[in-house]
Amino acid sequence: MKRIHIFALLFCTAALVVSCRKGGDDPDPVGPQEEETVSKTLSFVLPSDAPGKTAWTAGDKIVVHGEYAADQVTVTLSAGDISSDGKTATLLVEGLKPYVREDCGSSLYAAWPAEAVDNLRHCFFYSKFNGTNRPLLAACNDGDSFRFQPVGSILSFTAEGMDEYELSGNKKEAVGYEFLQVKVTDKEQNYAQYKGNALLTVSGPVDGTTFVYLPEGTEFPHGLTLKFKKAGKAVKILKITDAQELVRGQVTDLGDITDELDDYDDPFSDDILDIDKDGNANCYIVTAPGVYKFKAVKGNNTASYVEDVDSAVILWETWNNAEEVTEHSVVTSVSYAEDYMIFHTPETLRPGNAVLAALDEAGKALWSWHIWVPQTAITTSSYGDIFGAEAMDRNLGALLPATAGTDPLAPETFGLSYQWGHKDPFPGPQAYKSSKPATVAGQVAEVAPGQISLEESIANPTLLGHMNNLGWLKPADNTLWSNDDKAMYDPCPAGYRVPKRDGSKPFWGSDLTKAEGWNGNTAAGWFTIGNPAAVFPLAGYRDDYDVGGFTHVYDRCLYWTAYASSDGVAYGSDVRYGSSAKLKESPKARAGYVRCVKE
Repeated sequence: MKRIHIFALLFCTAALVVSCRKGGDDPDPVGPQEEETVSKTLSFVLPSDAPGKTAWTAGDKIVVHGEYAADQVTVTLSAGDISSDGKTATLLVEGLKPYVREDCGSSLYAAWPAEAVDNLRHCFFYSKFNGTNRPLLAACNDGDSFRFQPVGSILSFTAEGMDEYELSGNKKEAVGYEFLQVKVTDKEQNYAQYKGNALLTVSGPVDGTTFVYLPEGTEFPHGLTLKFKKAGKAVKILKITDAQELVRGQVTDLGDITDELDDYDDPFSDDILDIDKDGNANCYIVTAPGVYKFKAVKGNNTASYVEDVDSAVILWETWNNAEEVTEHSVVTSVSYAEDYMIFHTPETLRPGNAVLAALDEAGKALWSWHIWVPQTAITTSSYGDIFGAEAMDRNLGALLPATAGTDPLAPETFGLSYQWGHKDPFPGPQAYKSSKPATVAGQVAEVAPGQISLEESIANPTLLGHMNNLGWLKPADNTLWSNDDKAMYDPCPAGYRVPKRDGSKPFWGSDLTKAEGWNGNTAAGWFTIGNPAAVFPLAGYRDDYDVGGFTHVYDRCLYWTAYASSDGVAYGSDVRYGSSAKLKESPKARAGYVRCVKE
């Protein structure tokens, strides 16, 4: 037993060291050891030909450290420390604790400017910076001297009369990072060892010749765009389509671009509302009339922008019933500008659902999003913890919550239907006991002759693929929805997700009829479960056999989990009132329903 304990301790210690070396939060519980400090007269030498920081000035602050951030020393230069050419500063530094290793001749590490240094508790030979759009220098000691090296590259330009700039790559290249950790020793130099979340734009003031500092590895193979503001308003823009080559420690000078700037026609009026301020998703809920915008990103993957967008279109709209739908009644118009989808609603909302798509020059859909306009406010409840998380009071896409009454449920309570893993919805039934889908204005759903690829499903959001009693996708992908984290293809709005499969929760049990709150009425088309009871429409499902019409829209339904058990089937609660009601595997090509739960 003693040997097991020793091995476990050694394993855990190794894991902690690996973790902190990967640039994450330092878990080291030991911290700095009690060691004697040393004093040294050190010289800090700037690169002779590197731009950005060309001379030391009084007040400059440099961080010098060994193994632990708690032992680092911040050096403040005075005029008497600096050589006549400004390239070297020499002074006595006290309180140093060198980090001695057999594989490194260097034992002390330095970084400038100190206000940008954000070292981890256990920083080893790394220097971590809290941003990238500024001149950053790092060094290791060679005896008592530090020869600094630039961490990134520089883009420069002159734009007369402008106040601020914003830089972006034409293909959404990373132009910065939330943090950057570098490794500069006498044995190894890595100027982008660990990086934080990528930034797709960087901005700053314009003043004479303006320098934009970019991290090592920044590339613009398709050119770049500079947008300029005056008095807080974007007024000019320059789009360069030629590739720009950047080299660490060097300046790529665009020169005086003042006469090359074009007038900027701002597509974003002051009254446009950010509908994705709480997060990006494949579905957005609208509860008030207005003009809205959201980033044209793929699902909740905010780093995956849709590229090569030429235009935007309303694919289809539905009122979730059998009525003839008036075109542009749910969403009046949609457009695309500068990585955003922008859509307008009528002055008086018309409850319904719409699907918008971003198109390329050839008119092919690149990605699509669901706009959900419910008739009443959506509420949530745990319903006695039937899912393991708070759930919406209605199915995804339903305009009204279902109620446990004696009259047949209105089709507005059914919601939209989903094949497992599909991000795009399809209309639900148009009426109680009807096999026909709700009517739409725009593109009507079509049935493919067999399975389709993921690329085909994205390019044709109204296309239903199928294989009898199996899946709709070839090759199969069991990660489109996820039992762990919310996946990019999850169809729920921001803050919600397709429920996890959890057999310990009543709604995903082996017999729903034994759960608290179970009740049902096939004459009205509903069942209940939970305390307080949640009401679920018995809205049937769209059959996977040749993806036919809806069946049993009064006494059956299928509610999906996010868990796929194999290439052809996934888990969901299959309710066949009077026969069985339980969690079981169902063909992914079958179009069932989703009750979104909070993340």
